Amino acid sequence: MARNGKDNCVSRRSFLSRSATMLAAGAILPVLPGVARSGEPRSRSDGIHPQAPSLAVPERRSINGSYASAIAGDMRAAVRAMMALPPEDPRNWYRQAIIHVLDCPHANGWFFPWHRGYLYWFECIARKLTQNPNFALPYWDVTAFPEMSSLFFKEDLLDTSAPGYIHDLDTFHRMFNEPLKTYWQGLNTLQLQQLQRRGFTNFDQFWAQLVFLISRNTSRTLTAANRQLSPAAQDAVSKATLINSLAPQMFFDFGGALVEHHSVMSGEGGLLESQLHNTVHDAVGGYMGDFLSATDPVFWLHHGNIDRIWDVWLERQGLVGQDGPAQWRNEQFLFFCDEDGRAVNGIAGDYVSSAELGYSFQPSAPIEEAPTRPPNAPWPARYACQLESDSLPIDGAVLAKVSPGGAACDAFRNNYQSAVVVELDRPDFPASMRFQIEIRVVGGAPYSFKHCGYATFFGSMGYRSPGQPPHAGSLTIGVSSGLQECLKEAGAGALDLEIALRLRNSGGGASSPPLKVRRISLVSL
Repeated sequence: MARNGKDNCVSRRSFLSRSATMLAAGAILPVLPGVARSGEPRSRSDGIHPQAPSLAVPERRSINGSYASAIAGDMRAAVRAMMALPPEDPRNWYRQAIIHVLDCPHANGWFFPWHRGYLYWFECIARKLTQNPNFALPYWDVTAFPEMSSLFFKEDLLDTSAPGYIHDLDTFHRMFNEPLKTYWQGLNTLQLQQLQRRGFTNFDQFWAQLVFLISRNTSRTLTAANRQLSPAAQDAVSKATLINSLAPQMFFDFGGALVEHHSVMSGEGGLLESQLHNTVHDAVGGYMGDFLSATDPVFWLHHGNIDRIWDVWLERQGLVGQDGPAQWRNEQFLFFCDEDGRAVNGIAGDYVSSAELGYSFQPSAPIEEAPTRPPNAPWPARYACQLESDSLPIDGAVLAKVSPGGAACDAFRNNYQSAVVVELDRPDFPASMRFQIEIRVVGGAPYSFKHCGYATFFGSMGYRSPGQPPHAGSLTIGVSSGLQECLKEAGAGALDLEIALRLRNSGGGASSPPLKVRRISLVSL
C-alpha cells in the first residue's frame, strides 16, 4: 500500500517551473512561512499554525472504511457545534459556507491551494469547537465508491433534509441579512477590491447572489433510496478518467491556468476539476450544485478527496516548496478565519504542502500511471481544431477536425495520454448541462464515433443583466481511452480525426439557448 494512493516514484518535474532542487516523493518538505492573522506579522518560525507542532498528525480517512461510523460521528459533532453558533460568528456553519461564495476560485491555478486552505481552517475550527484535537475530515473516494455513504441519509445533521438546514428565503433573510451586512461594513480595502473583481461591488449585489442561491432547489438529487451516481457521472469519476486527470506534468496544466487573479473564473481548468470535481457537485445536487455547496457536509468529503488526489500528483511530480511565479505564490486569500473566528491573511504559497499543514491521508492502493508526452517529443503538445460550426444547441453537436500527424497518432495508439479543451459560453444554469466528447477517423461511418468522456460546469456564476454577453468558460476532458480505441481500429499511420462536442440536458432543468463554441483543441499531455 502506498501513502495517499501514491506510487513513490522519483520526482520527474518541479511543481512550478523555476530553478530549485526537486524533492523525491515522500521527502520532508521545506517549512512554509506561516499565515498571518489580521493585525499580526506574516512571517512565523513555527509553521503555518502555532498548534501544528504540538499535535499528532491527524489522518484523513475514507468514509467507506470499517471506522466510518466513528469518523462520521466526529463530522456530525462538528456540524452540530457550528450550527449552534449565532449568525454573527464567522465559524457558524452557514457563515463558513458563505466564504465559498465570497472567494473560491475555479478554472484557474488557485483552485487547489485555495480549497486546501479552506479545508485546513475548517479542521482547526472543528477541533476547537468539538474539543477533539485529532479531528480530521474524512474523504469520499468516488472512483472506488461511486455512491454516497448511507451515513449521510439518516435525517440527522449529515443529511441536508434534517432540521437546522435552511430551504426558504424568509428564514435565511431573517437570520443572515443583518449579520452579513455588518460583516461587509467591516471589510478592509484589499478584501473589497477582491470582491469587486468577482463582481460584488456592493453588499446589495452580494446579497442578491445569496438570494439567488438559496432560492434554488436546495434538496439533494441523490436520496437514501438512490445514492448511486448517474452513469455519466460514474464515467467522469472512473479509474481511466482519474489516470488521465493525473497525467499532466506541469502544474498549470494539471491545476488550472495562471490568470490575472484567483477571482477570474474564465481560465482553463484542469481535467480533475472539469470532470471528477464538477460532475460530483452536479450529481449530488441541492446545495452541492452551486456556490453555497459547502452547506452540504458531503462538500467537505468531496474536496477532501480532491485534496488527496492533488497530493498524489505532487508526490509523483515533485514539490518545490514555495517556488514558482511570484504572481501565483503571493496571491492573497483574505476570507478564511481561524478556530477563534479571527480573520486570516494568507497567500497561495502557504497551502502547498499537506505535511507542513500537519495532516496526512490514509494509505491506499496506488493509482496507475500511463505514458505522457516527453519533453523532446517529435509531436506538438497542442493542436488547434477546425470548427465546422460554432453553435451548440441542446441535443446537438459541434464538429471539429484535426490532423495530428503520424508521430502523435502512434503515441495515442500506445495510450499516451490526451485531452480535448473546449472554450465556449457557459450555460446560465449549468448543473443539468452535460458535455460529451466523441472521436472518429474522418470519413468513418456515423456509428464509428467513440465515446471519450463527460464533463460539466460547476456553479451558476450569478445573474447576467439583459444585453450582457454570456460568461466565458473552458472544459478539459480526457480522451485517451476513446482516442486509442478509435486509432487502433482504423490502422497504422497518420489519420485525420473528427471530434464531436455534444450537449445534453441531463436533469430536466432550465433550457438554454445555443452556446457559442470559440475553440476546440486536442492536447497531448
